Parts: sequence; structure tokens; C-alpha cells
Amino acid sequence: MSGSAKQVFQSLRVPGFTGRGDKYLGEIAQELGRVLRKTQNRFAFPSCRLPEAAWGEWAEDIHNDIGLWRTVEAHQQRCLGTPLPLVVNPDPEVELRGFDPRRLQFLLWTLWPCLKPEVIISPAHEDLIRLAEAASRLLTDRFARLPQDSGVQRFLATPNEYGWDIKRKLLWIGINSYLFRFFFFHDLDDHQGEPDIATKDDFVCQHCTEWSGLGVIDVLAGTLDLPEGDRATLRSWYERHWSFFRVLTRHEEAGEVKYITALNLVNRHPYVIRMDTNQCPFTPGMVIYGALTPWRGEWYWSGEQRLFEDMTEAEESIVRKEMLERSSSIAYRYCPAEAAKALEFTRENHAKFVAYYGGDLTVFPDDLTLAAAEQKRMQAGWQERDAESIARVMREQGLKHPRPRMAFPPEFLKHNQGIAAFSNPDEGVENLLHFNQVLSALRKQCAGLTEEESDALRNAMMAEAISPAFVRRLAGEHGAESFAEAFLIRNAPVELALEFLLRRHKGHFYRKRYPSLSLVQDEKQAERD
Repeated sequence: MSGSAKQVFQSLRVPGFTGRGDKYLGEIAQELGRVLRKTQNRFAFPSCRLPEAAWGEWAEDIHNDIGLWRTVEAHQQRCLGTPLPLVVNPDPEVELRGFDPRRLQFLLWTLWPCLKPEVIISPAHEDLIRLAEAASRLLTDRFARLPQDSGVQRFLATPNEYGWDIKRKLLWIGINSYLFRFFFFHDLDDHQGEPDIATKDDFVCQHCTEWSGLGVIDVLAGTLDLPEGDRATLRSWYERHWSFFRVLTRHEEAGEVKYITALNLVNRHPYVIRMDTNQCPFTPGMVIYGALTPWRGEWYWSGEQRLFEDMTEAEESIVRKEMLERSSSIAYRYCPAEAAKALEFTRENHAKFVAYYGGDLTVFPDDLTLAAAEQKRMQAGWQERDAESIARVMREQGLKHPRPRMAFPPEFLKHNQGIAAFSNPDEGVENLLHFNQVLSALRKQCAGLTEEESDALRNAMMAEAISPAFVRRLAGEHGAESFAEAFLIRNAPVELALEFLLRRHKGHFYRKRYPSLSLVQDEKQAERD
């Protein structure tokens, strides 16, 4: 390990927390780096050579039973029947101990897309196994003489009384730990983002990662010594209450603002927000735009806030209307009645889709055919409405014609490789491009896939807007063998491979979901609410 690499290793440690074993970690990491470079020089495939990864931090976790890796394996055992999917097939008698090379094999394969995204590798690749075995031998030998005392473990054992105690641990695990930091910076690169407060907060609270869909909140909840109720609360932090809040009161003790109460202008519910500061910028009457997370009966600010010195009642009404129409999936988190109504409409639209097309899945040859068919279907739906409701919607949405114009993303334009439309009763209509290649690949059932076909299957699996229900719909009709082959998974039951891929790439669908349908707000109804 070079001098700069040592500095990076030290920069990832938790400031102010040191265990008796910490002083040996840099030296072990340096020796491990030499062994791995030597091993990689004998690889059958030079493309599989990797930059130095986070082996030492993983070993620290295993040696001290910190709990991060234990939480990952427990989650996979619970969801997939095996702690190491695609590496260890389901077996009730399997027991993994210490620096088992299969653990290292799974660790490295999961991190692979961040380390070498241009190379797709099988989880059972011979060079991957060789690297894991070499690392396992060295770690087993070196850690046998180390005391079980870690600064990270001491940090995570500190009290969890307040929400900011949890957030401090959440940020360290999400940005600095071996499990998540590669995914955090990989995500920044993909979205050309900056590692600012808002971006970090979004990642640690909301992001699902390739650790079988686990987010930072899930791993921290499984790692900390918490009552089950606190674990459930922490796992709910992806449902942050983003809204506009009007400050009602501030409560001070000994010169400090202990908490404020604020009214959510969208659902009209009050929140008790813990502060504990003598520099509280929030005063009664002020409106704050921000996100709140719960902890032990109180709420805490999450990320950044925007302040409005004043907001009229008319502006409040506009804010409520716009949140429910333009940010409905956020507002539905704390507006259950509106969420239920939107879900009811989504399911009604699903029934109409099935009745119109004769099933929940239909395929169009190109974008123009899709647009024409959907415009015709929407027109048929509008014709069922009475004149009064049509006039009201036109007035509220500022429409010049009695139905809205169809709008499609830019990638739909001039697309002539097949577009599948799948109606999901809980999600709405999902569109999958390049369906000609997807269908061709599925029909081959993994035999002789072209590069174009493999790309189409991987894109479908990794697309955030394509649900597991859509993928299972396709696999139920054509089999899942080609999905497994597109990711070079050849050593596991195809059913397990499919479920693992869905968990890995579509983890957000396994959390509580809200309708994507936005409701047009009737002003008179809003006043009654």
C-alpha cells in the first residue's frame, strides 16, 4: 500500500475512536495489497485485475463481529434462503465462519461494478476465486494474533438517544464504510452530482444498493443494538416527510431552543421537532421547506432547509395543491387518504387498460404506433366522463382541448425496436424499449445470446422504472434462463438467480410503494379537508 493509500485508509476511520487492534490494520492492508498484486499477475484474464479494494475493513468487521456483514448475510438468508446467493446455494446445514473465501468471493463480486464497470464477470470466475482464496489465507493468519477491539465498534456502541446520534452513524457507514462508499461515489459519477449535504442525505436515507437491495438505513438498523421498534423506525427513514412547515412555537430552556412545533401545510398535522441549540434560526410564523425523520416520538431535520419569512393563506393553498399534483409520491407518504384514492384510480385505470387491450401486456412496433394507440385509448376514457367533470378538469389544468396531450420521454422519439407496455395494478403503465431484442433473447433461453440481446436484458433488469412484476411477467411466459445468462450466472438455480437479480437491481420496489398517479386537486374539496 502506497503512502497516499495509507492516508486514504486513515481518513476513513472514525475520528476520536480507536481500538487496540486498529494500529495493525494499515500494516495488514499493505501486506494484503502485495499478496493480491502478486496473485493478479498470474490471472488467466488480465481484464480481471483490480485496484486495491476494502479487504482490510471487511476483515476488521468479521474479526470483531461489528455487524455490517452479518446484517447483509442475514438479510440474504431471510429473503433468498442462502447467506451468499450465487456463491453458496440454499442449504440449511451451511455454516460460514471467519474469513471463508466464499465470503470474500461474494464481497468482491458485489463491489465489482464499482471497481471495473466495463467488465461483466461471473460470480464463479476462476480468477475471482483465486483472489479470494489468497486473501483468505493471509487474513486468517494475520488476524489470528489481533485483539478483538475496534474503533468502529466503539463508535457504533455509543448511545442512540437522539436522532442526530443515529444520523452521525448513518453518514459514516454510508460515505466511509467498505459496504457503501464505492456505491456512493459510483452513484455520484453516474448522476454527475456533488458530495454535498443534500446528496449525502439522499443516499444514506433513500438509496437501495446492490447488497441485495439493502440501504444504509437497513444495515445500520440490523447492526446497532436497538429495540425492535427503533429498528422499524430507522428502516422507515426512506419515507422522509418532505413538505412546507409553518413554525407554531419554540420552546426554550436555559438559553437553548429544545424543540419547535411546526404545522405541515399539506396534511395540516403538527410535528414536534427536536433542536437542542442556542442558534435556532426558526421563529413562529416562518415557513420551512425541508424533510423530517422520526426518532423516539420526535422529529429531526434531514438534509438542508429553505426558509420563507412569510407565506399568505393563498400561497399555502397553492403549496398544498402543487405538492399533491407535482410531488405526489412524496406527499402520499403523509397523506394516506389521498394515497388510497390515487391507488384506487390506478387500479381502475389498470382494469380499463386490460379491457381495452385484452391483457396487461401489449407491444407496439414503434413510438408513433404507441402514441396513436394510447391517444385513442385516452380519448375513449374521456368520452365516458360527463360534461361537467370534463369542464372542471380543463379549467383546473388550463387545457384548451378536452383531454391532455400525450407526452413521452425523448428516448421514445423515433424508436422502432419495439416498445412493450405493461399495466401494473399498483404502479401504473410501465414501458420497456428495445423489446424486440428482449423478446428474442428470452426465446433463446440463454443459448447464443448476442451482445445486443444481453444489453437489452441487462438494461431491463437495471431500469429503475421497470418493476419486478413486469420482469416476472416476462419470465413466467418465456423462462428466466436468458436473464441469468446476461449476467453470466451459470452456477445457480435459475429461480434463485432471478430473485437475486430483482433484489439487487430493484430493491426500491421491496419497500413501501406509493402510487405515481397525481391527483388534480379540487379547491372546494381541499377547503373541506
